[in-house]
Amino acid sequence: MEQFEIESDVLGIIKRIKAWNKRYSVYYHKKKKKFILYLTPSELMPKTYCLTFPFDEIDERMITHMLKSEIQNRKILLEEIDNENALLLKKEQKKIINQMENKLESKRYN
Repeated sequence: MEQFEIESDVLGIIKRIKAWNKRYSVYYHKKKKKFILYLTPSELMPKTYCLTFPFDEIDERMITHMLKSEIQNRKILLEEIDNENALLLKKEQKKIINQMENKLESKRYN
């Protein structure tokens, strides 16, 4: 087994991480000597990689790093959603303009 789940620690860092999102799990990878954060969508689905902590030990920095990563990812996701919505809006506007032009054209010939 190359990695194992860390369920608790003396400082309560793991407990605080899980309090932020109960589906978070922290694992220690023996070969890489790194702590890794995973998200477990449900009991039936496999865990999903979130991030690798750049620290050699469990401490307060892990919480700060996790929160910073979440905020950065959220910003990127929101930008992607905004861009997609802008494209959809442009397509819808173009469709409406084409419909109006077609109606005007048909009224001209009637």
